[in-house]
Amino acid sequence: MKNTHDKLSNVESITTIIVNIGTIISWAFSIFTFFVLAWQPQPITLPGILELSASYKLIFLISIFLGYLQLLKRLWEKSKRTHTEVESSFGSFIYGSVIKFKRPLVLVGFLIIFGVIIIVLFEADLFIAFILIFFGFIGFVYALMERKEISDKAKKKYDDEYRKRWLKRVQAQLYQDGFAHTANFINLEYEIEDINWAIRTYFDIYEFEKDLTFGVQYVEKNYHTYEICEIRFKHVVSQLSNFQSN
Repeated sequence: MKNTHDKLSNVESITTIIVNIGTIISWAFSIFTFFVLAWQPQPITLPGILELSASYKLIFLISIFLGYLQLLKRLWEKSKRTHTEVESSFGSFIYGSVIKFKRPLVLVGFLIIFGVIIIVLFEADLFIAFILIFFGFIGFVYALMERKEISDKAKKKYDDEYRKRWLKRVQAQLYQDGFAHTANFINLEYEIEDINWAIRTYFDIYEFEKDLTFGVQYVEKNYHTYEICEIRFKHVVSQLSNFQSN
């Protein structure tokens, strides 16, 4: 039985290698074909049927970009199957690779594809290219102005390390006292919104597994309203009544 299993594993490994080699060859031919088309002085035409102009190059590039995303997704899925330390979602995988520079080659791939797309856009239609660059510049300025809010949202949604660190904090407090609320983490000098996000996230993940209860109390202090979130085991008394508005 063991020999049969080993043989199947060997066949699967060989098949995987063949598929990967085929994928690499396919990509190499696609990239080579694109550069041949891109550097032709005159559009390649099939009389009366088709002209392989800049528009075709753009469509070809978009297909390469989609193929690149699919390749990255396969890499992420393979890493999960082999129990390698990898992000829990594909979005987190892209975030970690591009924003946190964990995999610089992934970022280089995106830069090359987008760079060539911009070149092709200029070749296809200067007006469209300038419009896209104009709106891209506005988006860049907005991102700079709102970079903290955008960064915080992206971190909460896609940064696995940040999320796991917070979940461990909340869990440690929960198992220590049987409850965890916003005030337990104020000394960490994080924004209340970040603390409440962590408590809600923990509850969403472990509500049924750990039989948890969630509660909210709004406290007014110095003309500001603060939200106090609490999770607790059902047999533990709520602490929210201790928070009174001044």
